[in-house]
Amino acid sequence: MQASTVRMPMFALILIGIGLVVYLAGKLTAIDYLFFAGYTVLQFVVLATAWNILGGYCGYVNFGSAAFFAVGAYTSVALHKLAASIDKLFGDGAIASLLHAVLPLPIPALIVFGGVMSGLVGLGTGYLTLRLRGAFFAIATLALAVVLQTLIVNWDFVGGSRGAYIIRPPAGPLGGSYIEYLFAIMLVLTVLALCIARAIERSQLGFGFATIRDDEIAAEASGVPTLRLKLIATTLSGALMGMAGAPFPYYIGYLEPASAFGLAYAVNSIAMPMIGGTTSWIGPLIGALLLGTLQQVASVTISSAVNLLIVGILLVVFVVIAPVGLVGLVQEFLRAAAPERLTRPALGMLLLAGYGIVAGMFGVVFGLSLVVAAAPAVGAFELVVSVLLIASAWGLLKLQNWGPLLATVSFALAIPMALFHVWVNPSVVNLAVYGSLVAIAVAAIFFLQAAAVKALYQAPLGVREAVS
Repeated sequence: MQASTVRMPMFALILIGIGLVVYLAGKLTAIDYLFFAGYTVLQFVVLATAWNILGGYCGYVNFGSAAFFAVGAYTSVALHKLAASIDKLFGDGAIASLLHAVLPLPIPALIVFGGVMSGLVGLGTGYLTLRLRGAFFAIATLALAVVLQTLIVNWDFVGGSRGAYIIRPPAGPLGGSYIEYLFAIMLVLTVLALCIARAIERSQLGFGFATIRDDEIAAEASGVPTLRLKLIATTLSGALMGMAGAPFPYYIGYLEPASAFGLAYAVNSIAMPMIGGTTSWIGPLIGALLLGTLQQVASVTISSAVNLLIVGILLVVFVVIAPVGLVGLVQEFLRAAAPERLTRPALGMLLLAGYGIVAGMFGVVFGLSLVVAAAPAVGAFELVVSVLLIASAWGLLKLQNWGPLLATVSFALAIPMALFHVWVNPSVVNLAVYGSLVAIAVAAIFFLQAAAVKALYQAPLGVREAVS
Protein backbone atom coordinates (compact mmCIF):
# COMPACT_ATOMS: atom_id res chain seq x y z
CA MET A 1 0.00 0.00 0.00
CA GLN A 2 2.77 2.43 0.91
CA ALA A 3 4.72 1.68 -2.26
CA SER A 4 1.61 2.31 -4.33
CA THR A 5 1.08 5.64 -2.53
CA VAL A 6 4.65 6.68 -3.24
CA ARG A 7 4.39 5.78 -6.92
CA MET A 8 1.05 7.51 -7.49
CA PRO A 9 2.41 11.11 -7.56
CA MET A 10 4.99 10.07 -10.13
CA PHE A 11 2.28 8.36 -12.17
CA ALA A 12 0.19 11.55 -12.09
CA LEU A 13 3.20 13.66 -13.10
CA ILE A 14 3.91 11.37 -16.05
CA LEU A 15 0.31 11.66 -17.22
CA ILE A 16 0.38 15.44 -16.81
CA GLY A 17 3.64 15.60 -18.78
CA ILE A 18 2.19 13.52 -21.60
CA GLY A 19 -0.93 15.71 -21.57
CA LEU A 20 1.16 18.88 -21.85
CA VAL A 21 3.08 17.43 -24.78
CA VAL A 22 -0.18 16.53 -26.54
CA TYR A 23 -1.63 19.99 -25.89
CA LEU A 24 1.50 21.80 -27.12
CA ALA A 25 1.62 19.59 -30.22
CA GLY A 26 -1.95 20.63 -31.01
CA LYS A 27 -1.05 24.29 -30.48
CA LEU A 28 1.95 24.04 -32.79
CA THR A 29 -0.08 22.52 -35.61
CA ALA A 30 -2.66 25.34 -35.25
CA ILE A 31 -5.41 23.03 -36.55
CA ASP A 32 -8.62 23.45 -34.56
CA TYR A 33 -10.00 20.13 -35.80
CA LEU A 34 -7.29 18.30 -33.87
CA PHE A 35 -8.71 19.78 -30.68
CA PHE A 36 -12.28 18.88 -31.73
CA ALA A 37 -11.28 15.29 -32.50
CA GLY A 38 -8.95 15.06 -29.51
CA TYR A 39 -11.71 16.20 -27.16
CA THR A 40 -13.95 13.37 -28.38
CA VAL A 41 -11.21 10.77 -27.98
CA LEU A 42 -10.38 11.97 -24.45
CA GLN A 43 -14.08 12.00 -23.59
CA PHE A 44 -14.25 8.33 -24.55
CA VAL A 45 -11.16 7.61 -22.45
CA VAL A 46 -12.97 8.98 -19.38
CA LEU A 47 -16.19 7.12 -20.22
CA ALA A 48 -14.37 3.83 -20.83
CA THR A 49 -12.37 4.21 -17.62
CA ALA A 50 -15.53 5.02 -15.66
CA TRP A 51 -17.42 2.04 -17.12
CA ASN A 52 -14.52 -0.25 -16.26
CA ILE A 53 -14.73 0.60 -12.54
CA LEU A 54 -18.08 -1.18 -12.38
CA GLY A 55 -18.04 -3.41 -15.46
CA GLY A 56 -14.40 -4.48 -15.41
CA TYR A 57 -13.32 -4.39 -11.78
CA CYS A 58 -16.63 -5.66 -10.35
CA GLY A 59 -17.94 -7.61 -13.35
CA TYR A 60 -21.32 -5.82 -13.48
CA VAL A 61 -22.11 -4.89 -17.11
CA ASN A 62 -23.66 -1.43 -17.34
CA PHE A 63 -25.76 -0.59 -20.41
CA GLY A 64 -26.79 2.80 -19.04
CA SER A 65 -23.58 4.76 -19.63
CA ALA A 66 -25.40 7.26 -21.84
CA ALA A 67 -27.80 8.03 -18.97
CA PHE A 68 -25.02 9.09 -16.58
CA PHE A 69 -23.32 11.03 -19.36
CA ALA A 70 -26.58 12.82 -20.13
CA VAL A 71 -27.20 13.66 -16.46
CA GLY A 72 -23.90 15.53 -16.40
CA ALA A 73 -24.67 17.28 -19.69
CA TYR A 74 -28.16 18.36 -18.66
CA THR A 75 -26.92 19.53 -15.27
CA SER A 76 -24.81 22.06 -17.18
CA VAL A 77 -27.78 22.99 -19.35
CA ALA A 78 -30.01 23.49 -16.29
CA LEU A 79 -27.45 25.75 -14.60
CA HIS A 80 -26.95 27.65 -17.86
CA LYS A 81 -30.71 28.16 -18.22
CA LEU A 82 -30.94 29.19 -14.58
CA ALA A 83 -28.31 31.88 -15.13
CA ALA A 84 -30.33 33.23 -18.07
CA SER A 85 -33.65 33.17 -16.17
CA ILE A 86 -32.70 34.53 -12.74
CA ASP A 87 -34.74 37.74 -12.97
CA LYS A 88 -37.74 35.94 -14.41
CA LEU A 89 -37.71 33.25 -11.72
CA PHE A 90 -36.66 35.20 -8.62
CA GLY A 91 -37.33 38.87 -9.37
CA ASP A 92 -35.05 41.43 -7.73
CA GLY A 93 -34.68 39.84 -4.28
CA ALA A 94 -31.70 38.66 -2.34
CA ILE A 95 -31.77 35.23 -3.94
CA ALA A 96 -31.52 36.79 -7.40
CA SER A 97 -28.58 38.96 -6.29
CA LEU A 98 -26.78 35.94 -4.88
CA LEU A 99 -27.35 33.90 -8.04
CA HIS A 100 -26.17 36.79 -10.23
CA ALA A 101 -22.93 36.80 -8.22
CA VAL A 102 -22.12 33.13 -8.86
CA LEU A 103 -23.80 32.36 -12.20
CA PRO A 104 -22.93 31.46 -14.90
CA LEU A 105 -20.55 28.91 -13.43
CA PRO A 106 -17.20 28.15 -15.09
CA ILE A 107 -16.67 24.77 -16.72
CA PRO A 108 -14.68 23.25 -13.80
CA ALA A 109 -17.57 24.05 -11.43
CA LEU A 110 -20.06 22.57 -13.89
CA ILE A 111 -17.96 19.40 -13.98
CA VAL A 112 -18.14 19.17 -10.19
CA PHE A 113 -21.92 19.67 -10.19
CA GLY A 114 -22.35 17.18 -13.04
CA GLY A 115 -20.23 14.62 -11.20
CA VAL A 116 -22.21 15.07 -7.98
CA MET A 117 -25.58 14.69 -9.70
CA SER A 118 -24.47 11.65 -11.71
CA GLY A 119 -22.86 10.14 -8.63
CA LEU A 120 -26.13 10.48 -6.73
CA VAL A 121 -28.00 8.88 -9.63
CA GLY A 122 -25.43 6.08 -9.61
CA LEU A 123 -25.83 5.62 -5.88
CA GLY A 124 -29.62 5.47 -6.16
CA THR A 125 -29.48 3.17 -9.15
CA GLY A 126 -27.08 0.88 -7.37
CA TYR A 127 -29.21 0.74 -4.25
CA LEU A 128 -32.25 -0.24 -6.30
CA THR A 129 -30.65 -2.63 -8.79
CA LEU A 130 -27.45 -4.11 -7.38
CA ARG A 131 -29.31 -6.96 -5.75
CA LEU A 132 -29.85 -8.09 -9.34
CA ARG A 133 -27.06 -9.92 -11.11
CA GLY A 134 -25.96 -10.76 -14.62
CA ALA A 135 -28.35 -9.95 -17.43
CA PHE A 136 -31.00 -8.68 -15.01
CA PHE A 137 -28.72 -5.89 -13.78
CA ALA A 138 -27.74 -4.98 -17.36
CA ILE A 139 -31.40 -4.73 -18.38
CA ALA A 140 -32.12 -2.56 -15.31
CA THR A 141 -29.39 -0.08 -16.30
CA LEU A 142 -30.78 0.03 -19.84
CA ALA A 143 -34.22 0.79 -18.39
CA LEU A 144 -32.65 3.63 -16.38
CA ALA A 145 -31.49 5.28 -19.61
CA VAL A 146 -34.98 5.01 -21.09
CA VAL A 147 -36.63 6.49 -17.98
CA LEU A 148 -34.19 9.40 -17.74
CA GLN A 149 -34.52 10.18 -21.45
CA THR A 150 -38.31 10.27 -21.09
CA LEU A 151 -37.98 12.71 -18.17
CA ILE A 152 -35.63 14.98 -20.13
CA VAL A 153 -37.88 14.95 -23.19
CA ASN A 154 -40.75 16.25 -21.04
CA TRP A 155 -38.71 18.81 -19.06
CA ASP A 156 -39.28 22.11 -20.83
CA PHE A 157 -36.82 24.06 -18.67
CA VAL A 158 -33.85 22.30 -20.32
CA GLY A 159 -35.43 22.39 -23.77
CA GLY A 160 -37.40 19.16 -23.72
CA SER A 161 -37.62 17.41 -27.06
CA ARG A 162 -36.70 20.67 -28.85
CA GLY A 163 -33.23 20.73 -27.34
CA ALA A 164 -31.27 23.69 -26.00
CA TYR A 165 -28.70 26.01 -27.54
CA ILE A 166 -25.53 26.76 -25.58
CA ILE A 167 -23.54 29.59 -27.12
CA ARG A 168 -19.95 29.18 -26.05
CA PRO A 169 -17.60 32.18 -25.88
CA PRO A 170 -15.30 32.70 -28.86
CA ALA A 171 -12.17 32.52 -26.71
CA GLY A 172 -11.13 30.61 -23.64
CA PRO A 173 -10.41 32.29 -20.29
CA LEU A 174 -6.68 31.59 -20.69
CA GLY A 175 -6.42 32.69 -24.32
CA GLY A 176 -6.78 30.70 -27.50
CA SER A 177 -10.04 29.32 -28.86
CA TYR A 178 -12.69 27.98 -26.53
CA ILE A 179 -12.34 24.49 -27.99
CA GLU A 180 -8.70 24.52 -26.89
CA TYR A 181 -9.89 25.35 -23.39
CA LEU A 182 -12.40 22.48 -23.46
CA PHE A 183 -9.69 20.15 -24.73
CA ALA A 184 -7.41 21.17 -21.85
CA ILE A 185 -10.25 20.63 -19.36
CA MET A 186 -10.96 17.16 -20.74
CA LEU A 187 -7.23 16.39 -20.66
CA VAL A 188 -7.13 17.19 -16.93
CA LEU A 189 -10.28 15.11 -16.40
CA THR A 190 -8.66 12.20 -18.23
CA VAL A 191 -5.61 12.36 -15.95
CA LEU A 192 -7.93 12.41 -12.92
CA ALA A 193 -9.95 9.42 -14.13
CA LEU A 194 -6.84 7.34 -14.87
CA CYS A 195 -5.32 8.18 -11.48
CA ILE A 196 -8.54 7.15 -9.74
CA ALA A 197 -8.73 3.89 -11.70
CA ARG A 198 -5.11 3.02 -10.98
CA ALA A 199 -5.46 3.91 -7.30
CA ILE A 200 -8.51 1.64 -7.03
CA GLU A 201 -6.74 -1.21 -8.79
CA ARG A 202 -3.81 -1.11 -6.34
CA SER A 203 -5.86 -0.70 -3.16
CA GLN A 204 -7.92 -2.86 -0.82
CA LEU A 205 -10.99 -1.46 -2.57
CA GLY A 206 -9.74 -2.92 -5.83
CA PHE A 207 -9.10 -6.29 -4.20
CA GLY A 208 -12.67 -6.21 -2.90
CA PHE A 209 -13.95 -5.45 -6.39
CA ALA A 210 -11.91 -8.38 -7.74
CA THR A 211 -13.49 -10.79 -5.24
CA ILE A 212 -16.93 -9.69 -6.44
CA ARG A 213 -15.91 -10.23 -10.05
CA ASP A 214 -14.41 -13.66 -9.42
CA ASP A 215 -17.08 -15.14 -7.13
CA GLU A 216 -19.54 -12.85 -5.38
CA ILE A 217 -21.20 -15.61 -3.35
CA ALA A 218 -17.85 -16.78 -1.98
CA ALA A 219 -16.91 -13.16 -1.23
CA GLU A 220 -20.11 -12.68 0.77
CA ALA A 221 -19.49 -15.92 2.65
CA SER A 222 -16.00 -14.67 3.50
CA GLY A 223 -17.35 -11.48 5.04
CA VAL A 224 -16.68 -9.07 2.15
CA PRO A 225 -19.23 -6.19 2.26
CA THR A 226 -20.24 -6.74 -1.35
CA LEU A 227 -23.26 -4.41 -1.44
CA ARG A 228 -21.27 -1.53 0.03
CA LEU A 229 -18.44 -2.07 -2.45
CA LYS A 230 -20.85 -2.24 -5.37
CA LEU A 231 -22.51 1.00 -4.26
CA ILE A 232 -19.08 2.66 -4.16
CA ALA A 233 -18.39 1.35 -7.67
CA THR A 234 -21.68 2.61 -9.12
CA THR A 235 -21.23 6.00 -7.47
CA LEU A 236 -17.67 6.47 -8.71
CA SER A 237 -18.50 5.17 -12.18
CA GLY A 238 -21.58 7.36 -12.49
CA ALA A 239 -19.77 10.44 -11.17
CA LEU A 240 -16.93 10.14 -13.70
CA MET A 241 -19.39 9.64 -16.56
CA GLY A 242 -21.31 12.73 -15.46
CA MET A 243 -18.10 14.72 -15.27
CA ALA A 244 -17.31 13.68 -18.84
CA GLY A 245 -20.74 14.86 -19.95
CA ALA A 246 -20.76 18.24 -18.16
CA PRO A 247 -18.67 20.16 -20.78
CA PHE A 248 -20.47 18.46 -23.68
CA PRO A 249 -23.17 21.16 -24.22
CA TYR A 250 -20.45 23.79 -24.63
CA TYR A 251 -18.57 21.52 -27.03
CA ILE A 252 -21.53 20.67 -29.26
CA GLY A 253 -23.38 23.99 -28.99
CA TYR A 254 -26.83 22.41 -29.26
CA LEU A 255 -27.94 19.62 -26.98
CA GLU A 256 -31.00 17.46 -27.56
CA PRO A 257 -32.04 14.18 -25.93
CA ALA A 258 -31.06 12.13 -28.98
CA SER A 259 -27.49 13.42 -28.87
CA ALA A 260 -27.07 13.28 -25.09
CA PHE A 261 -28.50 9.76 -24.83
CA GLY A 262 -26.81 8.63 -28.05
CA LEU A 263 -26.21 4.96 -28.67
CA ALA A 264 -22.57 5.69 -29.40
CA TYR A 265 -21.85 6.51 -25.75
CA ALA A 266 -23.39 3.29 -24.43
CA VAL A 267 -21.75 1.10 -27.09
CA ASN A 268 -18.32 2.72 -27.00
CA SER A 269 -18.22 2.71 -23.21
CA ILE A 270 -18.56 -1.08 -23.32
CA ALA A 271 -16.56 -1.85 -26.46
CA MET A 272 -13.45 0.19 -25.65
CA PRO A 273 -12.64 -1.52 -22.32
CA MET A 274 -13.44 -4.95 -23.77
CA ILE A 275 -11.14 -4.38 -26.73
CA GLY A 276 -8.36 -2.96 -24.57
CA GLY A 277 -8.85 -5.25 -21.59
CA THR A 278 -11.08 -4.92 -18.53
CA THR A 279 -8.89 -6.08 -15.64
CA SER A 280 -6.54 -3.08 -15.47
CA TRP A 281 -6.64 0.70 -15.83
CA ILE A 282 -4.56 0.66 -19.00
CA GLY A 283 -6.98 -1.53 -20.97
CA PRO A 284 -9.73 1.10 -21.33
CA LEU A 285 -7.07 3.71 -22.14
CA ILE A 286 -5.64 1.62 -25.00
CA GLY A 287 -9.08 0.64 -26.30
CA ALA A 288 -10.41 4.21 -26.18
CA LEU A 289 -7.35 5.74 -27.83
CA LEU A 290 -7.28 3.12 -30.57
CA LEU A 291 -10.99 2.91 -31.26
CA GLY A 292 -11.67 6.63 -30.72
CA THR A 293 -8.91 7.67 -33.11
CA LEU A 294 -10.08 5.06 -35.61
CA GLN A 295 -13.59 6.53 -35.52
CA GLN A 296 -12.31 10.05 -36.07
CA VAL A 297 -10.28 8.91 -39.08
CA ALA A 298 -13.31 7.03 -40.44
CA SER A 299 -15.46 10.15 -40.02
CA VAL A 300 -13.02 12.15 -42.14
CA THR A 301 -12.21 9.56 -44.80
CA ILE A 302 -15.57 7.76 -45.14
CA SER A 303 -18.49 8.94 -43.00
CA SER A 304 -19.44 9.19 -39.36
CA ALA A 305 -22.26 6.77 -40.13
CA VAL A 306 -19.79 3.85 -40.21
CA ASN A 307 -18.48 4.49 -36.69
CA LEU A 308 -20.89 2.14 -34.94
CA LEU A 309 -20.35 -0.43 -37.71
CA ILE A 310 -16.61 -0.38 -36.99
CA VAL A 311 -17.25 -0.70 -33.26
CA GLY A 312 -19.64 -3.62 -33.78
CA ILE A 313 -17.28 -5.53 -36.05
CA LEU A 314 -14.28 -5.03 -33.76
CA LEU A 315 -16.31 -6.00 -30.70
CA VAL A 316 -17.46 -9.25 -32.32
CA VAL A 317 -13.92 -10.04 -33.52
CA PHE A 318 -12.35 -9.44 -30.12
CA VAL A 319 -15.04 -11.34 -28.24
CA VAL A 320 -14.42 -14.36 -30.51
CA ILE A 321 -10.63 -14.41 -30.88
CA ALA A 322 -9.41 -12.28 -27.94
CA PRO A 323 -11.97 -12.19 -25.12
CA VAL A 324 -9.27 -11.02 -22.70
CA GLY A 325 -8.59 -7.90 -24.80
CA LEU A 326 -5.29 -6.53 -26.03
CA VAL A 327 -3.80 -6.27 -22.55
CA GLY A 328 -4.77 -9.87 -21.83
CA LEU A 329 -3.19 -11.02 -25.11
CA VAL A 330 0.06 -9.26 -24.23
CA GLN A 331 0.06 -10.77 -20.73
CA GLU A 332 -0.48 -14.27 -22.12
CA PHE A 333 2.33 -13.73 -24.63
CA LEU A 334 4.75 -12.55 -21.93
CA ARG A 335 3.91 -15.48 -19.65
CA ALA A 336 4.59 -17.96 -22.46
CA ALA A 337 7.46 -16.29 -24.34
CA ALA A 338 9.30 -14.54 -21.50
CA PRO A 339 8.32 -16.12 -18.17
CA GLU A 340 11.48 -14.94 -16.35
CA ARG A 341 12.57 -11.77 -18.14
CA LEU A 342 11.74 -9.89 -21.32
CA THR A 343 14.18 -10.98 -24.03
CA ARG A 344 14.99 -9.07 -27.21
CA PRO A 345 13.15 -11.50 -29.51
CA ALA A 346 10.05 -11.37 -27.29
CA LEU A 347 10.17 -7.56 -27.14
CA GLY A 348 10.63 -7.34 -30.91
CA MET A 349 7.71 -9.66 -31.61
CA LEU A 350 5.58 -7.72 -29.15
CA LEU A 351 6.35 -4.46 -30.96
CA LEU A 352 5.69 -6.04 -34.36
CA ALA A 353 2.37 -7.45 -33.18
CA GLY A 354 1.32 -4.07 -31.78
CA TYR A 355 2.31 -2.38 -35.02
CA GLY A 356 0.39 -4.98 -37.02
CA ILE A 357 -2.79 -4.42 -35.01
CA VAL A 358 -2.66 -0.62 -35.22
CA ALA A 359 -1.55 -0.44 -38.85
CA GLY A 360 -4.02 -3.15 -39.82
CA MET A 361 -7.00 -1.40 -38.22
CA PHE A 362 -6.21 1.94 -39.80
CA GLY A 363 -5.42 0.20 -43.09
CA VAL A 364 -8.91 -1.30 -43.09
CA VAL A 365 -10.43 2.17 -42.73
CA PHE A 366 -8.27 3.64 -45.50
CA GLY A 367 -8.98 0.61 -47.68
CA LEU A 368 -12.73 1.08 -47.23
CA SER A 369 -12.38 4.75 -48.12
CA LEU A 370 -10.66 3.76 -51.38
CA VAL A 371 -13.29 1.13 -52.12
CA VAL A 372 -16.13 3.66 -51.85
CA ALA A 373 -14.07 6.20 -53.81
CA ALA A 374 -12.67 5.87 -57.32
CA ALA A 375 -10.07 3.15 -56.62
CA PRO A 376 -11.91 -0.03 -55.56
CA ALA A 377 -9.15 -2.38 -56.74
CA VAL A 378 -6.47 -0.59 -54.74
CA GLY A 379 -8.79 -0.40 -51.76
CA ALA A 380 -9.50 -4.14 -51.93
CA PHE A 381 -5.75 -4.88 -52.02
CA GLU A 382 -5.17 -2.62 -49.01
CA LEU A 383 -8.02 -4.34 -47.18
CA VAL A 384 -6.44 -7.75 -47.80
CA VAL A 385 -3.01 -6.58 -46.60
CA SER A 386 -4.54 -4.95 -43.51
CA VAL A 387 -6.51 -8.05 -42.55
CA LEU A 388 -3.36 -10.15 -43.00
CA LEU A 389 -1.45 -7.78 -40.71
CA ILE A 390 -4.09 -8.14 -37.99
CA ALA A 391 -4.20 -11.93 -38.39
CA SER A 392 -0.41 -12.20 -38.27
CA ALA A 393 -0.31 -10.01 -35.15
CA TRP A 394 -2.76 -12.37 -33.44
CA GLY A 395 -0.63 -15.35 -34.50
CA LEU A 396 2.52 -13.70 -33.13
CA LEU A 397 0.90 -12.96 -29.77
CA LYS A 398 -0.56 -16.47 -29.52
CA LEU A 399 2.86 -17.99 -30.41
CA GLN A 400 1.46 -19.83 -33.41
CA ASN A 401 4.23 -21.27 -35.58
CA TRP A 402 2.55 -19.82 -38.69
CA GLY A 403 2.66 -16.31 -37.17
CA PRO A 404 6.15 -15.26 -38.38
CA LEU A 405 5.48 -16.61 -41.89
CA LEU A 406 2.20 -14.75 -42.23
CA ALA A 407 3.78 -11.62 -40.78
CA THR A 408 6.60 -11.82 -43.34
CA VAL A 409 4.09 -12.12 -46.19
CA SER A 410 2.01 -9.26 -44.81
CA PHE A 411 4.96 -6.88 -44.49
CA ALA A 412 6.21 -7.87 -47.95
CA LEU A 413 2.81 -7.04 -49.47
CA ALA A 414 2.70 -3.75 -47.56
CA ILE A 415 5.83 -2.48 -49.35
CA PRO A 416 4.37 -2.19 -52.89
CA MET A 417 1.16 -0.79 -51.41
CA ALA A 418 3.07 2.01 -49.69
CA LEU A 419 5.15 2.71 -52.81
CA PHE A 420 1.95 2.94 -54.85
CA HIS A 421 0.57 5.62 -52.53
CA VAL A 422 3.77 7.64 -52.91
CA TRP A 423 3.65 7.24 -56.71
CA VAL A 424 0.02 8.38 -56.91
CA ASN A 425 0.53 11.38 -54.61
CA PRO A 426 4.25 12.22 -54.28
CA SER A 427 3.84 14.87 -51.58
CA VAL A 428 6.32 15.50 -48.80
CA VAL A 429 3.91 14.16 -46.18
CA ASN A 430 3.19 10.97 -48.12
CA LEU A 431 6.88 10.46 -48.80
CA ALA A 432 7.66 10.75 -45.09
CA VAL A 433 4.76 8.59 -43.91
CA TYR A 434 4.90 5.80 -46.46
CA GLY A 435 8.70 5.89 -46.60
CA SER A 436 8.69 5.19 -42.86
CA LEU A 437 6.23 2.33 -43.39
CA VAL A 438 8.50 0.80 -46.04
CA ALA A 439 11.50 1.07 -43.69
CA ILE A 440 9.54 -0.59 -40.88
CA ALA A 441 8.38 -3.37 -43.22
CA VAL A 442 11.92 -4.09 -44.45
CA ALA A 443 13.32 -4.11 -40.90
CA ALA A 444 10.47 -6.38 -39.76
CA ILE A 445 11.12 -8.90 -42.55
CA PHE A 446 14.80 -9.17 -41.63
CA PHE A 447 13.98 -9.43 -37.93
CA LEU A 448 11.48 -12.23 -38.55
CA GLN A 449 14.23 -14.30 -40.18
CA ALA A 450 16.49 -14.16 -37.13
CA ALA A 451 17.42 -17.47 -35.52
CA ALA A 452 16.25 -16.35 -32.07
CA VAL A 453 12.81 -15.54 -33.43
CA LYS A 454 12.53 -18.87 -35.19
CA ALA A 455 13.56 -20.64 -31.99
CA LEU A 456 10.86 -18.75 -30.08
CA TYR A 457 8.14 -20.07 -32.40
CA GLN A 458 9.54 -23.58 -32.78
CA ALA A 459 9.26 -24.47 -29.08
CA PRO A 460 7.04 -27.51 -28.44
CA LEU A 461 3.45 -26.56 -27.64
CA GLY A 462 3.46 -28.57 -24.43
CA VAL A 463 6.43 -26.59 -23.13
CA ARG A 464 4.60 -23.31 -23.78
CA GLU A 465 1.49 -24.55 -22.01
CA ALA A 466 3.55 -25.67 -19.03
CA VAL A 467 5.25 -22.27 -18.89
CA SER A 468 1.97 -20.35 -19.17
